[in-house]
Amino acid sequence: MPYPDVAALLEDAEARDAQQARDSENLAMLVDRCDFNLNFDYVSGVTDPDDPDVARERALRNKHGIKPPPMPILAPVAQRAPEITAELVERFRAAHEPYEIPNPKPGNKFDLLNKSREGR
Repeated sequence: MPYPDVAALLEDAEARDAQQARDSENLAMLVDRCDFNLNFDYVSGVTDPDDPDVARERALRNKHGIKPPPMPILAPVAQRAPEITAELVERFRAAHEPYEIPNPKPGNKFDLLNKSREGR
């Protein structure tokens, strides 16, 4: 290969690497969205709105004033570089936290005793 062609390839290498990184992230974002869509369709199809567990969770969300997020929060499921994945998982957890039902605080010892008796 003539040296001008090799020099042109070397000069263009950084731009090609940057384009490849953008393409890779765009493809990973598409995988994240497809996974979200597939899971949403499945859950929507198999969830019975009259199920007592669903009604209980809906009542808990109403009690705590938790409304759905204005936009879907997508979990990063595509394979990326470990440092990028760690950052995206941290962002996902931070964005999802306001929409989680808080853990109930344990009551007094009498309440705990009654709950343990109910479990028998």
